Amino acid sequence: MHAAGGAVQLTLLLIFLDAGYPTWRAVTAFGVFVTFATIQMTWLRSSYDALSFDRVFIGINLSAQTMVTVIVGLTGGLQSPAVPNLLLPSVISLLFFGPHAVARWIAFASALLVVAMGLLPRDIVGPALPFGHYAVALSAGLMWNLFLLHTMVAKMTSAASKAGRSMACLREERLTDAEAQLRRLQSVGAKVAHELKNPLASIKGLCQLVARTPEGERTQERLAVVASEISRMETILNDYLSFSRPLEDLRPESLDVSAIARDVLDVLAGRADQAGVTMTLDGATTAVHGDGRRLKEALINLVANAIEATPSGGTVALRIRNGGGAVVLEVRDTGRGIAPEDLERIGTPFFTTRAKGTGLGVVLAQGVITQHGGTLTYASSLGHGTTATITLPVRPQATPEPAPRAAMVEARA
Repeated sequence: MHAAGGAVQLTLLLIFLDAGYPTWRAVTAFGVFVTFATIQMTWLRSSYDALSFDRVFIGINLSAQTMVTVIVGLTGGLQSPAVPNLLLPSVISLLFFGPHAVARWIAFASALLVVAMGLLPRDIVGPALPFGHYAVALSAGLMWNLFLLHTMVAKMTSAASKAGRSMACLREERLTDAEAQLRRLQSVGAKVAHELKNPLASIKGLCQLVARTPEGERTQERLAVVASEISRMETILNDYLSFSRPLEDLRPESLDVSAIARDVLDVLAGRADQAGVTMTLDGATTAVHGDGRRLKEALINLVANAIEATPSGGTVALRIRNGGGAVVLEVRDTGRGIAPEDLERIGTPFFTTRAKGTGLGVVLAQGVITQHGGTLTYASSLGHGTTATITLPVRPQATPEPAPRAAMVEARA
């Protein structure tokens, strides 16, 4: 485009020189175009991402308006063959922005420039071209403007078409994800019903026994079993509800990961003390941008799993460190570890290595971490413990709401 524009401007320069126009005016007008092309290339190189497009376009448009104004002012004012070029930046800005305030202001500035050209005296704007040379120069300029408009409209039409196709693909993808999630929920719902059937049968039988011998020696033991089974059913139902409900929209803010980790350790201190597990935290203040409530909920699930997997006298250690534009948080336990074949099976609902586990805790944690643009990985060694590693970007990109995937189910919870 710059080469074609330079050829047109060189042709206009030759027309002006052939007409005996003042050489300094014609050469200066050509130099103004070269300067504009250099400035435009500088603006284009400063456009690194979609957030800078509007700023770069406004800069290019204003520099184009300035170039056209100076050229018209050098080659005859309102009698210059370049006068139609005064409208081109306004038309392109209307195509780019639509009925936006920026486009209206650019159009208003163009109108003021046309009025100003009419008020300038002849000794400033220069003489008029002879009619023959004027007609040829005007025709060349109009053809160039039409070519620019055609190119701009074609590119914008192509972009709109691609955007439409992308939106259609995105809708189809979201529908597919929703259908897959529905199928997973149906499968998990059947398993929840199966899981609840056994404790309900136990409670029913124990209640019948207590009713027959209300003052029996084993009444308290039987009631304790009933309470335990009811607690187990409550855990199953809570985990299922956490798995089945859609992830809420994030409410991101600047957070200190170490502060969230300390809160999690405080919440689980009683459980760790009861299990005889020592918890430690290593890491200085580390900032990320995310939803503190959701991240705390995910971390509670992971730390609780580590406590459950660690025998009395063991340790659950949290370590926080920076990792090149990301924050890495490790939850390391000294528990029994996970067998390699079980690591490979992580991803099946209700797969667990714990007798009273539901296998849904990490599904929720993984969904939250993925929603923040991060990752959750596991490393384990039998007899030596397991490490869950969370990696969170410091400034995550906006991500679509993920459906909890079956591939992200907890191995230990």
